[in-house]
Formats: sequence, C-alpha cells, structure tokens
Amino acid sequence: MLQKYPKISIVLVNKNSGEFLEECILSVVNQNYPNLELVLIDGKSTDNSLDIIKQYENYFSCWISEKDESQYHAVQKGFEKTSGDIMAWMNSDDKYLPGSLHTVALIFNEFPKINWLMGYPGEYSKEGVLLHRISLSWTRWSKLRYYTYDFQFIQQESCFWTRSLWEKAGGNVFTSYSLAGDMELWTRFFRHEKLHTTIAALAGFRQHNSEQRSVLKRNEYLAECNEILKSELSRFSVFKRAQLFLLRIVGYTLWPFFFYEIPFLKHIYIKLYGIPKLINYDMRNYCFIESEQVIKLPPLFAFGKTIARD
Repeated sequence: MLQKYPKISIVLVNKNSGEFLEECILSVVNQNYPNLELVLIDGKSTDNSLDIIKQYENYFSCWISEKDESQYHAVQKGFEKTSGDIMAWMNSDDKYLPGSLHTVALIFNEFPKINWLMGYPGEYSKEGVLLHRISLSWTRWSKLRYYTYDFQFIQQESCFWTRSLWEKAGGNVFTSYSLAGDMELWTRFFRHEKLHTTIAALAGFRQHNSEQRSVLKRNEYLAECNEILKSELSRFSVFKRAQLFLLRIVGYTLWPFFFYEIPFLKHIYIKLYGIPKLINYDMRNYCFIESEQVIKLPPLFAFGKTIARD
C-alpha cells in the first residue's frame, strides 16, 4: 500500500527552451509536495537555460547538461536516476497545474488498483493561458480503443504511473524513436494495466510556435505511431487481429453514442471497448469516486426554486 505522500519522481527534459523553463520548474516546486524527487536533464543548451537551472538547482535531486542522442535518451537518463513510487516526465515548455501532485498522490492512495493515471488533458497558449479543447469522453482510453487505431492522443504531460508498472513494462523508454517514444511506452503499459482518467486537470501541453516539433513534424509523428501499433499487433494471432478488425468496424457505428454522451446507448460502447470508469469527484463528500457521469448539467430554475440535475 502506498504511503500518504508516496515519493513522486519527475524528470524534466530541456533543450534551448529557456523562454519557458522557469515557468515549468516553478509549476513543480510551487506544488510544495513533501516527497518530491525532481531530476532535470538538459541537452547542452546554448540559450539562457543553464542560468535558470543554476538558479533553481537546490530543488533538483540531480541535474545534468550534456549532449543527448535523442529526446527519449534524455528521458531515459533521467529515469535511471529516480527511485520514486510514482513516475512522470515533463518537457520544459509544458507545465503542471497547482495541486496536481497532491491530487495524484490522493488518487493512487484511494484506488490501489490504479497503476496508470491520466488527468483531463489541457493545452496552454504561448502566454500560459489554460485551454480545454478536448471533451472528456474522448480522453477515456482502453487498450481496445488503442488497438483499433484510436490512439490520439494520450497526453504524456498528464500521465503518471507506478514504478511497479514501469518495471513490468521493461523499465525503459525506447530511445530509437525520435517522436513517438511515449506511444511505444503506452503500448507496453497496455499489456499489463488499464489507463484510468480523472476529471482533475493535472498538466497541459503548450502550443507556442511553428518550430515546435509536434507542429513541424506531425505527419512524421503519426507515421511512427502507426509503425509502433503495427508492430504491437503483429504479436497477436491472426484470429485476434481479425477480432480487432471487426471491432473497429462495429466501433464506427457505436462511437457517437459514447463520444456525444447519448444516455443509455453510450454504455454499449463502454462495455464493448472495456473502458474503465472515470475517476470523478463527489462534491458532497469531498472525495474522488469511480463514476460514469461525465457531463454536469446546469441547474433548472422552476417554481421559484433551483433544481439540481446531478
């Protein structure tokens, strides 16, 4: 069983993102989480990154600035220097939301069966304004959604997992991929565990300029994703692949029920694809709960009274 404040290990990776690096670091240290292990791996930056890193070096259990073979080589180097019960990594132009680490610890403590968690994915504008452009239903995953090529996008910034899952999945990030190493890691995670989603927003991805790898190399990223998924499916029997093909076809007729929250009928898709219950929040009892409720309807005003509809 996890302790009240399990050790959370976060790896920050940076290369020439000095414009956003301080904001990213502060999004972690200002959490005031009492059992934090923070590692920073810098890829020999030539901008003002090192000045910022040295300003905050007392907050790092370890930091390194040297040339990396790839982004995922940097991530792997960072994780090799961690020992926490819960793990995550963050690119230095992204950031966590206030209270996210306490929320993560609370959920992992309350639900011991959860070994992999994603927050409600968000995006930041260049100026750091939080945006929610993805409806909650679209962010609830299962390996069957994943295996039927519905994989966009599990948000890496918002994912946390236990060390036990990390070790079962091989204890490494593949460094041979230049863009979709996270996708490859999720493939191995799905062999062992379900991905649970909470309505709590934990982190966000910053959209900032046309030179951003996720923008500039989007097609290359998707090509890597397809290559990874094809490789994973090749491990299955012909019969299993045929089942997934049929499921994909059936899913095309059922997905509106789920993604547009059609009452009752949405449960057909949930059942067929084995989607875990949402980690929701009970406002009356001030605790997280498992629930299928996604949309909260505004109250009605009728007969001089406010009628809640939750």
